[in-house]
Amino acid sequence: MLRSVFTWLLVLATTVLMAACCGSVSCECEDAYADAIGLTFSPTDSASTNLAQGFRSAQLTTVFLVRVPRDTAQRPSADTIAITRPRATVYTQPIVINNAAPFTQTGNRRLDQYTYKLYLAPSRRAAATYTYLITDISLTTDYQADGCCTCYQNTRKQVVTTNNKGVRQQFDLTDPAASNQLVPIVLTRQ
Repeated sequence: MLRSVFTWLLVLATTVLMAACCGSVSCECEDAYADAIGLTFSPTDSASTNLAQGFRSAQLTTVFLVRVPRDTAQRPSADTIAITRPRATVYTQPIVINNAAPFTQTGNRRLDQYTYKLYLAPSRRAAATYTYLITDISLTTDYQADGCCTCYQNTRKQVVTTNNKGVRQQFDLTDPAASNQLVPIVLTRQ
């Protein structure tokens, strides 16, 4: 009987000590962009080398993004969102597609379970003047534990895209420094 009381006290003391240790440590994982895909636009309003490949800032103030589940039995079948930004930030502020942004996360589905279509148009129902497809997203992520902190680490992020001219291209967006920073795709008119 005395032995079981001592065992329970030892377990309780260990639990309290671990909670006190982990409770005083702040975790700064910096994994907000671990799975994120960033899209930036090549400017035409600047001193770029080929002005025909860029975009005017007025074209980029409203960008439409469509998300379609890869599993066609999923509901809703497609979501569309309009991303509106001030003209001053259209080149410096990337469009970020992440698990829970700009669309809300549905269940435990991650962004690699969808295809995305970005298009430029004067309004949602108007004909698109530019389209960009993100069809295949391949993510490999791990959890890394360091004492009391467990963080999310992306080890591989590959994306297959189709530009406005129908040219498919594969990008490796994995952060080379392994610090989960955003590595954006630069969109051009081509």
